[in-house]
Amino acid sequence: MKSAGYGGIFVLMFMESATLPVPSEVVLPLVGYLVYYGRFDMMLSLLASVAGSLLGTLADYLLGYRLGRPVLLRYGRYVRLDERSVGMAERWFQNHGAISVLFSRFVPLIRTVIAFPAGFARMKISVFLAFSVIGIITWNFLLIYLGVVFATRIDQVLASLYTAFGYAEIVAAAFAVTVFLYYLRAKISVRKRDDYPRMAG
Repeated sequence: MKSAGYGGIFVLMFMESATLPVPSEVVLPLVGYLVYYGRFDMMLSLLASVAGSLLGTLADYLLGYRLGRPVLLRYGRYVRLDERSVGMAERWFQNHGAISVLFSRFVPLIRTVIAFPAGFARMKISVFLAFSVIGIITWNFLLIYLGVVFATRIDQVLASLYTAFGYAEIVAAAFAVTVFLYYLRAKISVRKRDDYPRMAG
């Protein structure tokens, strides 16, 4: 991240908003962490992330607008875009209308695909961009600020851990948590695959 600079922030956030598997929940707190230690400027980092996110979501909107649902779903599987995630975003858009473009920026899964149903519905682009800008700025700022807050506390947390436990105990605990999270993720993935045919039926 340090070597990629602001261009790296822009590219990663473009990819995330263009429905590629790049989680903003990981990228932007890391940016905030580096902001705290003087590697990045807060305002420039926010601008780079917002520009990337906005262009990424605009690309998805234009794809939905120009190609339509059938074509998009046919080729979307190459970037891990499936009918289930698009259908979820469509229901959200149908239930809440244009304002869903704003609110969905704070909802996992739906956040990165809401632009497609907005494009399918041929939502007015000026309204889409206005709601997107508000949601993107708010979400990106919160995540970057979270990284800054984490950086201010990490030294205190580590000092407390090292005082209470030895290095071996900390490594063992971290390993156990990692294994548990991996197991939980695998279990959820299996459950989703099992449930999808029933929902489709």
